[in-house]
Amino acid sequence: MSEPVIRDYSFTVRLSADERAELEALASQWGLDKSATVRRALQMAAQIALHERQQLPQSGHFVALQPEAVSFPVRLSGKAADGG
Repeated sequence: MSEPVIRDYSFTVRLSADERAELEALASQWGLDKSATVRRALQMAAQIALHERQQLPQSGHFVALQPEAVSFPVRLSGKAADGG
């Protein structure tokens, strides 16, 4: 059984009427209270930021469904095949 999460930090956010309505609609859609909705949105934003920091490798290759039959290199840098 996992340890319970201790939440001992709080903050105040001033929202416009439209932002408050958006928060309440999102909370309703997710079936969460407003605090849990903000926590979930924060987690989602952190995951997106982490994903955006990950970069494609400079080189790589695609492999056919039967890799023993066919494999070919792919240049991911956007340069022409002749290096130009």
